Amino acid sequence: MFTSRLGFVSSLLILFFVGTPIVMAGENPYPSKWFWGEESQRATHDAMIGEQAPELKLTEWINGEQTAETMKGKIVVVDLWATWCGPCIAAIPHNNEMAEKYAEDGVLIVGVCGSASGQEKMEKVAEDRGIKYPVGKDSTYEVAKAWNVMWWPTYAVVDRNNVVRAVGLKPNHVQDVVDSILEEQPYKQSDDAVENDTDDSHAGNEEIEDDDEGEHHENQADGE
Repeated sequence: MFTSRLGFVSSLLILFFVGTPIVMAGENPYPSKWFWGEESQRATHDAMIGEQAPELKLTEWINGEQTAETMKGKIVVVDLWATWCGPCIAAIPHNNEMAEKYAEDGVLIVGVCGSASGQEKMEKVAEDRGIKYPVGKDSTYEVAKAWNVMWWPTYAVVDRNNVVRAVGLKPNHVQDVVDSILEEQPYKQSDDAVENDTDDSHAGNEEIEDDDEGEHHENQADGE
């Protein structure tokens, strides 16, 4: 009898976890060359992997305010950037391309305009550079703190279960992570059913090249 019950419970557990990848907390499955920073810096970001994503409490949204409800069930690419950061500005065309490419796959790009300087220029930069995805201001700097921002831009990817999968990515490897998550968590129309029922420095304009060294701005400089 005991063996029979144990087998039944095991079967239920298998059914429960089928199609739901287990993300080990603090373990980064992706190559280190995809990320900025020294080993100790990457370790700080890797500690976030497998945890629930910090809330994006932003203000003065452009291209649509995003909330926990609107992001529910989506793969979210978080781009923490600064208006004075050259590599951040250079990555905007690629962000636009990703937003368009993955629009039908339940993937959302969200820009978090941070840094202690330059946020007042967000609207102008968004207009001049043609930002097509939602962006908002981290006016309290709490979002950058929660995401352990050490340089600009800082890219992070969150899966459909609101679990952090990568932090500190180089812009040219963001798509690699998104594609790997899409294989695990393909988009289903039902993912948006509840929402629909309740609510009737890298590339410039050219393709981002794979550069293990690359360029980014350390947070310590913060606009200087």
